[in-house]
Amino acid sequence: MFRSGAKRCLNCDTVLTGPICEGCDLTPAAASLVLRRRLILRTGLFLLGSMAFVAATYRFPPLEIDGMLVFCGVVFFFGLGLAVWVERGALRGNQIAIRKRLFMTLVPVPWLLAGLLVLNAKLDTGPMREYRTRVVGKFSMAAMVPTRRLVVVSWREGHEFKRVPVSREEYTRFAVGQRVVVEIHPGVGIPWVAGVFASIPGANAGSAGDP
Repeated sequence: MFRSGAKRCLNCDTVLTGPICEGCDLTPAAASLVLRRRLILRTGLFLLGSMAFVAATYRFPPLEIDGMLVFCGVVFFFGLGLAVWVERGALRGNQIAIRKRLFMTLVPVPWLLAGLLVLNAKLDTGPMREYRTRVVGKFSMAAMVPTRRLVVVSWREGHEFKRVPVSREEYTRFAVGQRVVVEIHPGVGIPWVAGVFASIPGANAGSAGDP
């Protein structure tokens, strides 16, 4: 795709044969400025997508939310680091075509993940299931993205405990040792938590199946 040693325009990746790019009619300095402006816009879109993903996890928290947050966190910090690398390279006039394209590939990833969670919930037509269990621990972490989990006895065969994502109100309402009911929607392949409620003595809550 790229010839080794060929100097390319920072804006359009055309091979430079003179002081002005034949593809976009820009000098190297102007091409660097245009690239950096576009990079700011793309980085803004990337950050907004990351915020949209976090909002989606609060609105429709997937049961396996921790793994998704770790993945998105890796994409987020790698993407920001890559954007800085592209910008520094543009300032120095380095050849950055490959790293630029890699960053552009990462920009829509948070948006896709956010859309996946929203569609998973909106297209969910399966029956909601209730699982009666007991709180055995609580976990909260104040960070850029606050994390609150109730650690409950798992209803899944072969699993001892389960970390359930909850809201701030649910986190403060339930104490260790309290019996609760976890409502789970099956989603379109991604089970998500509808809420956690106090268990009513004598009420029947489903426990079969594995969402």
